[in-house]
Amino acid sequence: MEKYSVERFSALCDAGDFTASCVDVPKFLGFCRECPNYGNNWMCPPFDFDPMTIWSYCGKIRLAVVRIKPEGESAASAEERALKIIGAEKRKLLLELLDEEKRIRGGVSCSAGSCDLCEKCARTEGKPCRNPQMARHSIESLGADVSIALKKYLGLEISWIKEGKMPEYLTLAAALLLPKENDATITSLRHRSPLYLPR
Repeated sequence: MEKYSVERFSALCDAGDFTASCVDVPKFLGFCRECPNYGNNWMCPPFDFDPMTIWSYCGKIRLAVVRIKPEGESAASAEERALKIIGAEKRKLLLELLDEEKRIRGGVSCSAGSCDLCEKCARTEGKPCRNPQMARHSIESLGADVSIALKKYLGLEISWIKEGKMPEYLTLAAALLLPKENDATITSLRHRSPLYLPR
């Protein structure tokens, strides 16, 4: 079993400020096109909706960040070790946000990174999502720059695996999107995307 310690961080951001400083849909759509998940994962682009529509109806965005510090040595490669550690904590974070989402009318969670609930996404077979009650888009897939957001609102830097070496910290960044006060429009968008599900 991998040994590691966990730190948690949270920040409540004004959606207008977040969108202006951290969201660039065309830029991130370009990055997504280079990823094998593009067109092969229901939670990844291309979408049949404009992500900016979602951001425009948010009032607040709560960033939820888990920073993981691997401990000790391992015979596994840095990539294998990181995937194992991240997989366990990513699931925990998603379940926590889904639970919080249920308690906030119109609130919608975003996962930390691309959806990996299924071994192979049903989109590759032209079929509907198999797990729509849990599947969520990541904030990156909606055009947000996580590195900028974490630096701006939490003062955190993201470290990456380089030359096969494990960084000091691994970072997971998810979010809870909150509608504008007394604005039900974000709820009405649910039919447009698997992100928005009927209660």
